[in-house]
Formats: sequence, structure tokens, C-alpha cells
Amino acid sequence: MDFQYLQLVAGHRADLAAGIAAMPASRWIGLRVLGFASGVSLIELLIRSEITFDGSTVQGGVVGALADYAAISAAVSAKPDGWFGSTVNFQVHNLEPAKGQKLVAIGRCARASVRTGVGSAEVYAVDGEQHRLVATAMAGCQYFEIKSGTGERER
Repeated sequence: MDFQYLQLVAGHRADLAAGIAAMPASRWIGLRVLGFASGVSLIELLIRSEITFDGSTVQGGVVGALADYAAISAAVSAKPDGWFGSTVNFQVHNLEPAKGQKLVAIGRCARASVRTGVGSAEVYAVDGEQHRLVATAMAGCQYFEIKSGTGERER
């Protein structure tokens, strides 16, 4: 699998990438946003022992968190700058053990309406040149807008 086909757009939704990077949970897990296009996200997670259950296999909940970030950020990336999303539900299917050097999640927007969005995600374990699909997910979010310059949610 070649992730280059996603054709990410340089600088698209830089505010969203910064928002994810600022979240304590994403920093603790070790997520890194690789980029966005409208309705597409690419996020990676280097595998380290702290997020595994046996030193090499990423714990399923962490895989689910990565999938959630990818699916929701893809749905949010279809909205204009200043819009964000809060997860209201998600379902993940772990397909096989998540082992390798890193995990890469591809998120795609399935639906973006005025107030809600739905995204899907595929999570791949990367080991050298090999990419294995290890999880799929669907997630829904409620959109909200940040008031310009205040950092507060628009009501």
C-alpha cells in the first residue's frame, strides 16, 4: 500500500493539525498528523512499549483511539478553518495484531452536514516495506466552531 495516493494538501487545516497536537491525550499516545486534504486525514503512531500489552503488540484501545482521531479529523477536514469536532460515537474492528514499527491511519469523510459528521478509518501496521490492515472504524462527531481569537466554542 502506498500512502502517497492520498494527495494531501500542504497547509490544509493547519488549525486542526495544531489542535490535535495540543491535546494532552494525543501527545501522550504519540500521534503525529501527517496531513489533510478536504475529507481526508493521515495520522501515524510510532510503536513503543508503553502503548503495547506485551512490549510489541499495540493494545486494542490505543488502536481504536488512533482510528477515532483519523476518522473524526477527516470529517472535520471537510469543514472550513475554525471548525472542530467532538466524537459522539465510534466503532472499531481490530482485525489482527498491530505489530511493526508504526501504525498509519487513513481517515475519510463519509458525511459532513451542518452539525454532524461521519468518518471512516483504516489502520495499517507498517513494518519496513510491508503494510498490513489491522483495524477499520467508523466514527461520528458533532461540529463546533471556535470563536476567532478567544479559543472558546461558538454556541
